[in-house]
Amino acid sequence: MDEVALLEDQDKEEKGEQEVPILPRTVWSGSLSIGLVNIPVKALPITRDKRTSFRMLHRKCKTPISYRKFCQEGDEVSQSEIIYGYPLDRDRYLALEKKEIEAARPESSKVIDLDRFVNFFQIDPHHFDRTYLLIPDRSESAYALLKKVMEKTGKAAIGRMTISSREHVVLVHYYQKAIVATTLRYADEVLDPSAFQELKELPEPGEKEMELAMEIVNRLTGDLDLSVYHDRYRERIDALVASRVGREVVEIRKKARPRREARDLMAALKETARSLK
Repeated sequence: MDEVALLEDQDKEEKGEQEVPILPRTVWSGSLSIGLVNIPVKALPITRDKRTSFRMLHRKCKTPISYRKFCQEGDEVSQSEIIYGYPLDRDRYLALEKKEIEAARPESSKVIDLDRFVNFFQIDPHHFDRTYLLIPDRSESAYALLKKVMEKTGKAAIGRMTISSREHVVLVHYYQKAIVATTLRYADEVLDPSAFQELKELPEPGEKEMELAMEIVNRLTGDLDLSVYHDRYRERIDALVASRVGREVVEIRKKARPRREARDLMAALKETARSLK
């Protein structure tokens, strides 16, 4: 049952039940490989998206909005009738079948081969994409050794990892008493600011302007504490929902299809035949 408000959460609050944190599910399992050393691990997302989301409802009947697929000729299209177009330009596509695209995907690998170590701070953070927490999978001793080495040396390892049928370059590194794997964007996926003409024509700041600006920056410099920042939009939506959930909750109940009464087969056949004369 879809609902605008989470009635179960409201019931728990009324009963005084504590919310048990839900651990993220494992998205990959395999091993880190360094030469002849294999360290079995499981990968879990280290971040969670807590943005507010909504379900669109019809204002009149309060039921969820659903979507159907139509071609530009106005015909409704089923999933079996869909192929994929690779854009050649604005109005031309190269038609590909799903099986052709699937054949190009890399084979799923259960091993992250770590063939190079680099200084962690050598990596441009703009290439960072998603980070996964690596948990030892019956490999506590080897895991602890690699974690300690990375912590002491400040080194990170480069490898490749296949998640959801896509191969990623990953940076395996130390983070808060654990080992994590951060997927990296490829070089051609990050814009080069020098390509923008507006940035090539910036004026040179004056000396007095620089001194005053530096003074302001120095006065505002301090330690970073992200816990003082909150998603104010989400907090306001939560407060809005809490103020109205007791009196304006819309329950979406699936309508039961009317059950046809059992009829005598011969009688039904005769009636149908008569209607066709």
